[in-house]
Amino acid sequence: MSACCFLLCATGILANAEPHCRRKSQVNQALRSGRLPTLPQFYSARYDLRVNQTKTRTFKLTVAYDGARFKGWQRGNGRTVQSTLEEALGLSVGRASRGAIRTPISVTVDGAGRTDAGVHAEGQVASTRLPSTVEPDLLLEAVSRLLPHDVTVRSVETSHDRFHARYHATAKTYRYRIVDGPAGIPFLHRFSWRVADSLDLSRMKRASEVFVGEHDFAAFTADKGKKDKTRSVYSIGFERPEIFGGFPLDIVFRGKGFLWNQVRIMTCALVAAGRGEADAASLDRILASHDRSIAPAPAPARGLTLVSVEY
Repeated sequence: MSACCFLLCATGILANAEPHCRRKSQVNQALRSGRLPTLPQFYSARYDLRVNQTKTRTFKLTVAYDGARFKGWQRGNGRTVQSTLEEALGLSVGRASRGAIRTPISVTVDGAGRTDAGVHAEGQVASTRLPSTVEPDLLLEAVSRLLPHDVTVRSVETSHDRFHARYHATAKTYRYRIVDGPAGIPFLHRFSWRVADSLDLSRMKRASEVFVGEHDFAAFTADKGKKDKTRSVYSIGFERPEIFGGFPLDIVFRGKGFLWNQVRIMTCALVAAGRGEADAASLDRILASHDRSIAPAPAPARGLTLVSVEY
């Protein structure tokens, strides 16, 4: 067996390396230069098996991630959570199927919420179709070995064939975390908005009532493409948990679904109320105007976290 084939077998990449020695020159060149290709480089040209070529079933995954270094959830330019997860899942099926699937596969993952760049998640839900031979427990173990430190799969389970993480969601809960007042909490910098003013919580609570219920949120979204901007906000709550010796302000939004930047723009409006710069009446006028130009800018992405999705 050539050095190329031995290397591929030894790293567990191929069950039968001989037919794949067409990549021999590339590997030998890397060996001569002292640089070994990474695992994704070995795999990148070898998505030989398509999911639609074998019997499949639907898997439901709960995912958490630190969004600071991701350009959002949705696959596109740059590093995204969706593409990172799809690649790791495609590389995991061999181990997760106890060797029944011998080659990596091309995987498509659908998320419940398409979070923006810099936004985090504690309970994002994703659905995907994988070969029926894949075992949930083994998949969790295998994908955990491959994912980078800033994203993890918390659980894997099978679901009914028609389950779709986004279309079947009945409610989503987002938390926006603010560190207000003269003293900051440095350990929360990556996950909160630092506001030097001490916010008036009673004013914020009264102002938040404007947003609860079904409304046209055209003034509170940056999404120009959607014609229907009516959304239902079920509740807006306020909490001050003790974290790292401080008491950040958490604003918890629960609703059927939210428009692009809607939660972050509503947050900025509520902070204005907490500073005494706005009140329930002024926010009600902005909401009724449907005019994006008179509403505030979105609060920073780093303070927002997708907490959970309900079905």
